[in-house]
Amino acid sequence: MDDTKFTKDRATKSLKMERVFDAPRSRIWQAFTTDEVNQWWGPRGWKTTSKHMDFTPGGYWHYGMKCVDESQGEWFGQESWGKAEYLEIDEPNKFVYKDYFADADGRVNEEMPATTTTMEFIEEAGKTRIISTTVFEDEEGYDKVIAMGVEQGSAETWDRLSEHLQ
Repeated sequence: MDDTKFTKDRATKSLKMERVFDAPRSRIWQAFTTDEVNQWWGPRGWKTTSKHMDFTPGGYWHYGMKCVDESQGEWFGQESWGKAEYLEIDEPNKFVYKDYFADADGRVNEEMPATTTTMEFIEEAGKTRIISTTVFEDEEGYDKVIAMGVEQGSAETWDRLSEHLQ
C-alpha cells in the first residue's frame, strides 16, 4: 500500500492513484485488457470472474468479485459486481471507462455512484508508471466511495498486480 500514491480532491470530485510497476508497458497493458485481469483484480481475499470482456470502444467488462477469505468475517461469501464501459482506447498509452456498480446480470445499480476513470500508462526505462484518475459525478458519490475504503481496496489490487507481474 505504501507504493501507491493517492491524491484526493473533493472540490474536483477526483481520486488519483499513481504507482510505478517493474514491468514494461506492453506487459502491464496486457494484464489490464485481457482475461488475465481475473488473476489479480480486487482486494486481497477476493476472487474475480469475468462474465463479459470486450475491450473495444463501446464495449464493456462485466465482472464479479467474491470474498473467498474466511478470515474476513462478515465479508466471507459476499459478492460485488461491476461494469466498466470503455469510452476511449489509445493503446498502449491510456484508456477511459465509465465504471458502475452492477448486479450479476449486468444491470447498473442506480443507487451507487458511477465514475469516469482515465488509466494512463507511461513507460519509464523498462518500468511503467500508472496514473489512474477517477472523477465522480457529485460530492455525495465521492464521499460514499471514499468512506467505503476505496483506497485500501485499490492499493491491495495494485499490490496484487505487482505480485502477479513477478
